[in-house]
Amino acid sequence: MQIIRCFVVALAAVSLAATAFASGAEEAGGAGAIELRPVHFYDDFPDNFPEIPQPVDPESYAYDDMSEAHDFEMMTYGYTVAPMPDNPITDYLNEQFNADITFTDVPGSELSNSVAVRFASGDPPDFFHLAGSGGKNAALTLFDQAQVMEVSGLLHYLPQASQYITKPYAKWATVGDDQMIGIVKYPIFQNNWGLFIRVDWLETFGMEKPQTEDELFEFARATAFDDPDGNGEQDTWFMGGAGAGRSLGMLRELRSMFGHPRWNVKDGVANNPMLDGTTRDFLKFMNRLYSAKVLLPDWYTIDWNNFTAYSFNDKIGMVHYPGWNLMREYIDAQGGDLDRLAVWEALDPPSANDGRGGMYQPGQGPAGLHLLRAGLDQEPGKLKRILHVYDTLVYPNKNYWAASVGGGPEIWPDGSRVILKEDGTNIFERFRDVHPAYVDPARNPLQNWQTFGYTLLWEVFDDPMGIVGGMWNQYVNKLPRYFNHDIFITLDPEIDTKIREFETTNELEFVLGERSFDEWDDYVEEWKRAGGQELLEQVAEQLGAGLP
Repeated sequence: MQIIRCFVVALAAVSLAATAFASGAEEAGGAGAIELRPVHFYDDFPDNFPEIPQPVDPESYAYDDMSEAHDFEMMTYGYTVAPMPDNPITDYLNEQFNADITFTDVPGSELSNSVAVRFASGDPPDFFHLAGSGGKNAALTLFDQAQVMEVSGLLHYLPQASQYITKPYAKWATVGDDQMIGIVKYPIFQNNWGLFIRVDWLETFGMEKPQTEDELFEFARATAFDDPDGNGEQDTWFMGGAGAGRSLGMLRELRSMFGHPRWNVKDGVANNPMLDGTTRDFLKFMNRLYSAKVLLPDWYTIDWNNFTAYSFNDKIGMVHYPGWNLMREYIDAQGGDLDRLAVWEALDPPSANDGRGGMYQPGQGPAGLHLLRAGLDQEPGKLKRILHVYDTLVYPNKNYWAASVGGGPEIWPDGSRVILKEDGTNIFERFRDVHPAYVDPARNPLQNWQTFGYTLLWEVFDDPMGIVGGMWNQYVNKLPRYFNHDIFITLDPEIDTKIREFETTNELEFVLGERSFDEWDDYVEEWKRAGGQELLEQVAEQLGAGLP
């Protein structure tokens, strides 16, 4: 398919931040020594993402001597991990960059451990991704061990990616005053994860959209016992976790109904949902759902993919999902029946009976870090080539469409289309009946290239499913959310990991009724002794707040 490019005039236009980082890049010179160019924390970082991102001038990469060949490894997590007969995306990049790239992907749940094993064995990947707050903790450990490079002085080699390192993102990735442990990755999704409810079932029950915990419970009870699909069997349920036995999964979103679900500041004092009743009341509500038998029987152990067999086949009343993805996947499962587009609608965030809540969890923070192994500064040609390749994978640079979408028109001319619009948005569509990443299971892992640069932040749609899904993306994106304090906090990774495991184990016991809420105050004290108090003190210091 023809790629319609509307950025021709804008090729030389970059954001002020990118200009500051890229100016003088040519003087850094081919395969010569790495130039570390300090930035001024945090004045040299933009306040927000560019409203209309533009591709940078290709001359920004004159620092890379393309006559030299380099081999290196890029490691990330995979949505689907399996051996492939070949990797046309890697081949495409190798030819373009005079490189021999090893692309390594492992299951997301194993990435941090796999990276640690590789470093421990003396065979670390050159460039790798660690996702989310857990990934940041793993990155901090590696940085403290001097296993990965400080990157702030390298940002002038990344004129595209540096546009998206905002002041809050830079603070999230920085320890001390000026030590940036990795290149911050922008999110894939907008703030479009929300609760979506079966409005056709609401109509069957004669109900309005629930606004309070009691109204939500009544809907939950009806989904399980009032036969919304009319088949005369008790085979429908309210929700499931889909956390694969590791967490409460999508049900965690209901915590926001009772208060701020993460670290926060309340009346000038550092706070955690454990301390103000938010977690207690959320778990009481979860126990109420569990005791009423309105949750899917294997609600805790089922994984995401197996859960969709229920939700996409009209057996589940509410899910936590991005709007566009829900519309697309549900209609595909329904055989393309566009009449089914109206059965799901976004639910405004419900409130507790006493009026708390009414907001979704905090807005989107960084999607993780891209890191460089220590010692690459002694191989300046290789380091520059890695940075050059990576920066072209970032939206809307030239290889974004080839690689970061999991194989666009450059790789599969008949499998997808791209339209770059004058307003800076884009339309990207994979033709699922012919795109190899969908038709040939052996090529599914190509989608794992998405972890290096894919984003839906500027994507719009022109197909019937996409128009409806995009409408819900925009709707949920504008709903009220709690403030995200987490991006200004750097917690001790060992304690943070320990407390997360402590919470996961005990929360399930409260939900299942194996632990009494009469013990709650004792449990809070246990939480403090398990590391919660130390983390609370860290949060208070870093946010300039008092202690409770």
